[in-house]
Amino acid sequence: MPSKLIYQINVRLRNGDHEAFLEIYERHSALLYNFVRKYIQDQDTVADMVHDTFYNLWRSRERVKAEYPIKNYLYRIARNVVFKELEKQVKTADALANLQRQETLRVATTPVDHLGGAYRTLYEQALAQLPPQRKRIFQLCREEGLSHKEIARFLEISPNTVKEHMSLAMKSMKDYLAREHDIVMRLIILYVCFGT
Repeated sequence: MPSKLIYQINVRLRNGDHEAFLEIYERHSALLYNFVRKYIQDQDTVADMVHDTFYNLWRSRERVKAEYPIKNYLYRIARNVVFKELEKQVKTADALANLQRQETLRVATTPVDHLGGAYRTLYEQALAQLPPQRKRIFQLCREEGLSHKEIARFLEISPNTVKEHMSLAMKSMKDYLAREHDIVMRLIILYVCFGT
């Protein structure tokens, strides 16, 4: 979808336009169904979770940024819905066997989603050391889940510039963590954020 159309439909959604919401539903519901189906076997549960995803989008529509592709919001909401459902299933013995056969949810989430508590604070401190543009690019990639091409289009810069900023951002953050924090915390954050 061209960025002008993304902007228009997102603005309409933010303003409570039901037609915009229905357009988004019709465009993305089947894709979300297939995404959720990778993790949850029961078709009725999957359908309920897709509806929950759209319900949550509607409830949080005022926080949707007009310039971001709505699919990124939907997939983030769906990941959270899936994660909560899997947590619920883990509490039952029957679901535990099913959960072990599923792909790990980590592959489908942005790495930063896994950080909590003190580790999140360390991550934010390392992020604060970056120049504004580099920080913004890093956040768009790692926190919003945008691809380099999407970021390049959004910021009106070349994909190579995005790649260079990401490379420098990761090096700066790794260097900061190496200087400032103990080895265990560094390793956890480096693994979660950078897969190294």
